[in-house]
Amino acid sequence: MKHREITKRYSDLVKRANQANGRKEIVGLLKKAAKLKSKIEINN
Repeated sequence: MKHREITKRYSDLVKRANQANGRKEIVGLLKKAAKLKSKIEINN
């Protein structure tokens, strides 16, 4: 995956987490976003 794709997916997950209703849904989305953020930091 390219850096731009990872960044786009990360921002999409954060937006979805902001609009989510349930706690489990929010936590799941934030965990996925955290994994992508670690990939971004490793590639830099």
